[in-house]
Amino acid sequence: MADQTVTQDREAPATAPRAALSTGEEPSRTVTVMALVIAMLCGTVGALLAFILTRHLEASALGAIGSSGATFLGVTSTVKYIQEKLGVL
Repeated sequence: MADQTVTQDREAPATAPRAALSTGEEPSRTVTVMALVIAMLCGTVGALLAFILTRHLEASALGAIGSSGATFLGVTSTVKYIQEKLGVL
């Protein structure tokens, strides 16, 4: 009886966590939300850098805002596309 208890404790659980990339399963909601937050943060950093660079090059405020908006959309879309190809989204 004691031997059966010891062998049952050593068995791996049936629902071991696995990465979504290796199994082809859909990622969890938490992984999806975090991937989207990372994409938006990358876009925000890119937009801030574009705004600072265009203002440093003496562009108007409206031109800098337009440039940073376009950069935000471009960087966010690119990061989201890469995440989709990697299977995170």
